[in-house]
Amino acid sequence: MLHIHITSWVLAIIFFFATYFNFSAREGATPFYKIAHILLRISMVLVLVSGIWSFIQEMSAHHGGGHLLLTCKMVCGLIVIALMEVTIAKRKKGEPSHAQLWWTIIMIIITMVLGVILPWGPISSLFGIH
Repeated sequence: MLHIHITSWVLAIIFFFATYFNFSAREGATPFYKIAHILLRISMVLVLVSGIWSFIQEMSAHHGGGHLLLTCKMVCGLIVIALMEVTIAKRKKGEPSHAQLWWTIIMIIITMVLGVILPWGPISSLFGIH
């Protein structure tokens, strides 16, 4: 399930930028905007489902450790999804959305760093910390 989660959030990030940059304040939406937005929302659903499933698996495991960090990552992930939707909505309404875009990018980076240092992450696996 972890591979589905990673693949879906990578796709969500790609579709977020595709959706954001396929809507111009002057010219409106390009023909690819609606498709990119639909694919973004589908990948967000996959991120949520796979993330919640991974969270439940980790919480039900009998080995301790990483629960607080996992909860922080989950909250950051929910914030990223909310920021993506709000940023796209602001862009579509013609409101200034550049600051929102930067906050979304910052939260994506924070969430990715938290994911990397989790017990299932590559850094922990590299050093044998589980």
